[in-house]
Amino acid sequence: MDMLEVDDLTLWLNMLEKIADSSSNMVVVTDRERRIRWVNATYTRVTGWQLGECVGRRPKEILHGPQTSQEDLARLAGILRAGASVANFELVNYRKDGEPYRVSMNIEPIRDSRGEVYAYLSLQSDVTERHRQTQETAELKQRLEMAQRLARLGRIEVQFGSQAYRWSTEVFRILGKDPDERPRGFADLLRFADPQDVAAQQLDQPSLYESGEEVDVEFRVEGGNGLRWVRCRGRPHLDGAAFGEPLAWSVQDITLYKRSLEEKRTRNEQLNRLVQARTRQLEESNRALEEFSYALSHDLRTPLRHVVSFADLLREDLMSGDKDEALRRVDKIQLAARRMQSLIEGLLDFARLGQQALRVGPVDQTALVQELIASMEAIPGSPPVRWSVAPELPVIQADAVLLREVWANLFENALKYSSIRDVIQVDVRWQADEEAWTFSVRDNGVGFDPQTASKLFGMFQRLHRDDAFTGTGIGLALARKIVESHGGTMWARSQPGQGAEFFFRLPFSGSSRNPEGAGPSGAETS
Repeated sequence: MDMLEVDDLTLWLNMLEKIADSSSNMVVVTDRERRIRWVNATYTRVTGWQLGECVGRRPKEILHGPQTSQEDLARLAGILRAGASVANFELVNYRKDGEPYRVSMNIEPIRDSRGEVYAYLSLQSDVTERHRQTQETAELKQRLEMAQRLARLGRIEVQFGSQAYRWSTEVFRILGKDPDERPRGFADLLRFADPQDVAAQQLDQPSLYESGEEVDVEFRVEGGNGLRWVRCRGRPHLDGAAFGEPLAWSVQDITLYKRSLEEKRTRNEQLNRLVQARTRQLEESNRALEEFSYALSHDLRTPLRHVVSFADLLREDLMSGDKDEALRRVDKIQLAARRMQSLIEGLLDFARLGQQALRVGPVDQTALVQELIASMEAIPGSPPVRWSVAPELPVIQADAVLLREVWANLFENALKYSSIRDVIQVDVRWQADEEAWTFSVRDNGVGFDPQTASKLFGMFQRLHRDDAFTGTGIGLALARKIVESHGGTMWARSQPGQGAEFFFRLPFSGSSRNPEGAGPSGAETS
């Protein structure tokens, strides 16, 4: 082939056609009116339209369909009218069989010697698969972010190319911050961490990674969402001869899990306290049952035996006609019966207390104590009593009826065991600390041996002979049970012949508090 043949324009066009046909891109030539003048073989293979079917027709007549964006078409027409080139313009077209596909177009205007556009050369690529993969990748990323939000799981990882750490959207959400594109790593997260947690786990030290084992740490962070718990996991990467910070961290919001653990721990503690309280109640019930058994087997049987014995002797006296002796027998029977009646009433009071619900309210103890003192002084034949009551006894929250029983038993106990004195001295004192009131009643009676103090508050437990001081041995046991039902405690101290002092302590439980400290001695009453 000589140079003359090469110069032939037809030959040049044939060569260009072969080159265009062998291209993997679609090649379309249109005139200035956008009517198709020529397409290559790749165009026919992709669209299904032959060259003869296309010539003279505009692309929109054979390629556009329902999914073709009219907005995109208007924008493309505007670019072409301006005589500008089109680069990487994507559009949805339709094949001859009606199947949609996505095309990326580069259109170059062809101008004449005057600079007027008289044709267009368009190179087009079928990007349907690429677009599908891009969409699937975007959808996968969206689903992953959604799953991470549901799992409260974020990531801190190195971005390839920049080698800078970035936070995922979920990390920002955990901290209550607006997302940004600034480089942020694990050290930036620690700026929101509780300093105590950082120090305790050495979260900011290189030693965290030196073993090469997976790092799994939990700590508190404070951000726009308040206090949260996060769990961070990452595997250190080998950097030369040593391990360094992981290239990727998972950051999970475990606040709900931590709260659940705390609630479970609190419930377990409450359950344990309830079990312990029920156990104590059961132990007290068993102890009370033993005391009742003892009372039935011994204390009640003794006066009953006396009644039976004296009744037999009474029969003999009546048969012998000894009236005076018979009357003495009747007195003995009445005394034993009254003793048994007192025991039964005491038992009923003690048992009734275990079934009675507290009726708590404000109790003016000054009025209560003064009322009891007046009733005690009204008993004829008792030695003179000198009362010393600290002023301003506090108003407390308690069951007024039951608390009156406590004071009454302590006062009766003081008067009984001080009745050997010419003048009975009874002192009433109180004091307060940070948690409770403590009250005391002191007498100048016979006292008791401190080694036997543990028996004082047991049912039917008495430290003195019946012929010396009357009583059932129930009063102090009843008083102690009332105090304990209010959450308090009772105890006593004494020395033989030096009087006794009984104490009971009641928690505040919302009481109106008086100034702390023991009140000064009150005015004496004789």
